[in-house]
Amino acid sequence: MATYVRQQEITHRIGPTGRFQLKLTDGDVRIRPAEGDEVRLRATFEIGAGSDEEADRMLDIAKLIASSGDSYLDVRAPSDGQLGGLPQTLGLPDRSTLRRWITGSPRVELSVEVEAPAGCELRIDTVSGDLVVQGMGGEQRYNTVSGDQYFTDIGGSVRINSVSGDGTLRADGPIRVRAESVSGDLSVTSPRLEELRLTTVSGDLEIEGELAPGGEHRVETVSGDLLFGLIGSATFDVRGISTDIQAEMAHRLEGRMDRRRMVIGTGEPTIVFSSMSGDVVVRHPRRLERQAVSRSTPEAMGPGAEQPPMSEESLEVLRALERGEIDVEEASRRLGERSTDA
Repeated sequence: MATYVRQQEITHRIGPTGRFQLKLTDGDVRIRPAEGDEVRLRATFEIGAGSDEEADRMLDIAKLIASSGDSYLDVRAPSDGQLGGLPQTLGLPDRSTLRRWITGSPRVELSVEVEAPAGCELRIDTVSGDLVVQGMGGEQRYNTVSGDQYFTDIGGSVRINSVSGDGTLRADGPIRVRAESVSGDLSVTSPRLEELRLTTVSGDLEIEGELAPGGEHRVETVSGDLLFGLIGSATFDVRGISTDIQAEMAHRLEGRMDRRRMVIGTGEPTIVFSSMSGDVVVRHPRRLERQAVSRSTPEAMGPGAEQPPMSEESLEVLRALERGEIDVEEASRRLGERSTDA
């Protein structure tokens, strides 16, 4: 039985802030920003069949279905209007059953690539497939079951619901994040977290960035731990009898065993951590080290004043930090001494 490759393309103009929705089962999805205000979708089907004619017949069955309007495009797998398309269309329960087809029976593997306006509204639902998203900055909602998620250069507002999959989110600017996970780890890195609301049952959470004053910041776990690479100040309001608290930087602890407060720096803003047995570790940031050093050094000059060129000694401090020979706190101390000497 040979493998035949077929493609389906869908293009529709939704405008810079329109809505794109995709519902898919048993397929990997990649999304990146488009030039212009069109959504361009390309679905690639790898079909195991006995002939070109049989592959074409399978393509007709498996093609994605699109509905559109002036400012939206909805695409889904062929089904009765429910997420779960291809296996149900073929009378099969899941991907593992597809792979067990005997020789001579058709099989279909699907992958989808999407280019969409960077500021559009995204609603993505996937089952049994990985999701990769790059460079999107509008309102985004992702629902995934049994698949990992990778988000890079993300901005705007992101909401993630995940069952049995790990998630990695890297933002290049301020971001609002809401995430719920049943079984999977989540890593979030952003220079500024305008809002952070995370809920997990058994997965661990790794967060890095600055918590914006005035934002709602809340983390809830059943047994998952929180590792936070903090830029700036914060108060960790910890609610949990079996929860351990640790911090690399100077801090003070207040309260009793079932409700403790760990105050770092000025203590603003506050992040609430609630857990039955998860622990909290606060450390210096790793991925955002340069931003952390910048925030830690004094602003010696007034607005609009020209900054003097950096000395060779200061450059060497930053090189040592980059090589991992010193940490952010030591780099800040040395840079502060250089500034005082100058």
